[in-house]
Amino acid sequence: MTAFADAMIFLVVMMMAITVTISVHHPQIHPDIGPDEFLMDMSNIEVRLSDLTDIGDDSLVFLSDLMALSLVQDTLVEDYLKMLLDSAFGDNRYRLVMEYGGLDKVIGSDYEYYTVQDSRTIPVSTGGSIYITLSIL
Repeated sequence: MTAFADAMIFLVVMMMAITVTISVHHPQIHPDIGPDEFLMDMSNIEVRLSDLTDIGDDSLVFLSDLMALSLVQDTLVEDYLKMLLDSAFGDNRYRLVMEYGGLDKVIGSDYEYYTVQDSRTIPVSTGGSIYITLSIL
């Protein structure tokens, strides 16, 4: 009889340990972040120039500067932004519009309805500002 009680206690303790381990170490697929927080964080991201362009300079530049550059030159900025947005909001569950110097580019899906939207104007180091709008499904 004691062996049965010991086995039941052991099973209950193991189930509790597994539940706690899964809840603590289970990664969130889509963390609770809104477009306002994402745009604020994105305005502070610095990347190496050589990582997203053909320029062989390893200087750190703001992502917003490279976003403006991507409107006039071929860069890897769009792929980098898609990776960030997909990891934050899910595959194509967003629409990012960049406007700079009379040019614009859209990244993501083009749905009629989005649940949340935010915009931000970020200064570009070469002059002017890039206007970014992020809409989330």
